[in-house]
Amino acid sequence: MERRMNYQDHPSRFFLIIARIIGFLITGVFLLFMVPEFIEILDTKSEYTELWIFVFYALAMLYGTGFLLSFWKIKIGGYIMVLCSVAIALYGFLDTMSWAVFLILIPLSFSGILFLIYAKKLKL
Repeated sequence: MERRMNYQDHPSRFFLIIARIIGFLITGVFLLFMVPEFIEILDTKSEYTELWIFVFYALAMLYGTGFLLSFWKIKIGGYIMVLCSVAIALYGFLDTMSWAVFLILIPLSFSGILFLIYAKKLKL
């Protein structure tokens, strides 16, 4: 008889459940609140082109895709999330030239980092 593994049976499973909870929260907040607000800010400035808006949307959608991919391929999804979060944070910093914006956007990478820790502990 095969026994199902619970989250408490393996210590590194804790990283997986926390990464998924944080990922749901960050992805939800990011896509629901930050994207429309950021686009509204971009619309008020005339020096931006459509390319900058497309780049931001592409990075946001790629971040969400990385989160969805992490349910099947944890390591690849974690890498995508970390790379996209760093790119979004750099994009925010270059847009505003403010370290505060950079520090606010860095927590986007927390769930990706936890996915990578989980994958390393299980040697995936």
